[in-house]
Amino acid sequence: MFTGVFKDRSAKDRIAKDAPRDVIVAAEQALAELLTARELRGHALSRNGEVGPFLIDYLFADKSLIVELAPTLLDEDSVSSNRYQARLKFLSDMGYTVLAIAPQEILRHPQRSLAKLRSALERTRGESAQGL
Repeated sequence: MFTGVFKDRSAKDRIAKDAPRDVIVAAEQALAELLTARELRGHALSRNGEVGPFLIDYLFADKSLIVELAPTLLDEDSVSSNRYQARLKFLSDMGYTVLAIAPQEILRHPQRSLAKLRSALERTRGESAQGL
């Protein structure tokens, strides 16, 4: 049985309270466009899945790579920070790598974010994802 620490919300819910809504919407759209970039079309991408008790926005299952918008201002809210860290540990223990991209970074530096994503795809294992 999972404790309250493992009760999850989607990445959108986690960051919504910390940033203005228009920034979140723009970052979500930018991330979706980034993930459909020509350079990444060789990788199978799944959207809106579940891993254990967690909702996952984007998953490259063949690489066990989860991509999401990073929650902001975690240092100010220790409960959210603890939940996020527990979530990361759980996903890591399940064999996943989580690439969290800050909304501001994806909006200001999309090419840098794309380079990070390509690098993460090259580094991660080619094994099938677990827990889906």
